[in-house]
Amino acid sequence: MSRITFRGVLSVEEFRALWLAELLSVTGDQFARVALVVLVFDRTGSAAIAGLTYALTFVPALAGTLALSQVADQRPRRQVVVFVDGLRALVVAVMVIPGVDLVWLCVLVSVLSFVGGPYSAAQLALLRDLLSAEQYSVGMSLRQITVQAAQLAGVATGGLLSTALSPQFCLAVNAFTFAASALLLGTRIRSRPASAPASSSARFVADGVTLVWSDPRRRAIFVMTFLGVCYVVPEGIAVSYVSEMGHGAVVVGLVLASCSAGAVIGLPIFVRFVTPDRQRVALAVVCVAVGIPLVPIALVDGIFVAMVAFAVSGALWAALVVMSASFLAELLPDASRSRGMGLASSANVAAQGMGIGVSGLAAEVVNPSWVIAIAGAVSVPLALWPSLSWLRSTAPPR
Repeated sequence: MSRITFRGVLSVEEFRALWLAELLSVTGDQFARVALVVLVFDRTGSAAIAGLTYALTFVPALAGTLALSQVADQRPRRQVVVFVDGLRALVVAVMVIPGVDLVWLCVLVSVLSFVGGPYSAAQLALLRDLLSAEQYSVGMSLRQITVQAAQLAGVATGGLLSTALSPQFCLAVNAFTFAASALLLGTRIRSRPASAPASSSARFVADGVTLVWSDPRRRAIFVMTFLGVCYVVPEGIAVSYVSEMGHGAVVVGLVLASCSAGAVIGLPIFVRFVTPDRQRVALAVVCVAVGIPLVPIALVDGIFVAMVAFAVSGALWAALVVMSASFLAELLPDASRSRGMGLASSANVAAQGMGIGVSGLAAEVVNPSWVIAIAGAVSVPLALWPSLSWLRSTAPPR
């Protein structure tokens, strides 16, 4: 079988439209996140309120995924992503209006984040509709590279544009990118019927947990998503760690960028050398390995050596996300794929939020470098159970 490449998956017209739409919306979304922090800080002069507003761009997504991810199975998935992108364009357009009250601004930000949850669930399931099982991991790798690169570019450019022009200009750009994304998805991806009948069951969260927990292979992948509680620590306490090392705000940006840069550099290498037939074992190995580069951080004196370690860990984590999502998409029945993918995504978001919170508290009483090292060390035994469970449950029959 010939090797599947990025060029190969980009030759699929519908995937190309989905990829370009995500590139537009993620870049615009990063513009908006930076612009909102600047806008709120300019109005209030409070770093705490600005930070709370930034948190509102993430936290409600968890509730949205839990509450609405099943909609992407009960409605045509293209219809869901087009509707949400159109809704987000309208919400951001309202935020552009000068003088919008701060309370309403926070409400609008929460709405954006809330609908982003089911959007992600529908998008991940739609990706499997567009690509074959063999193409999916390569498509996910390209998607992950694109998201990381767009986040880097969006944050950097958004800060410059917010300062040079205005936060409202960045919000207007975001409204345009959401509208352009909706247009692309609506015109370049054909409509497919819903994968499951409509249901009024109020037990969709419990049913979703049963769905992923009842099969040992899906259960192993689901447990792996919670390991983000350890892997996210370098990003969560980057400011404290950089301060401990005696550097300033510019280096904080470089440390955060190194985590994303690792994924951008590492995933093409992953696609080149880790072929689909090797991914069953690779998933277990990578799951255990992600935290290992973080263990020596407490003994490292140079910040740039630490950034290399963060980049390696970030690359391994990105490969873990790609493989786990690819296997989970294949293991879930089509009628429940959005719900299962959405639940796993919610678990990942919750774990990362917990990791950032706990590591922040720990860094108040322990040197941040030791917090990072301990998180890396703890992740290894925690990863052994789902990794071994995965290998046992997927072992070929003798």
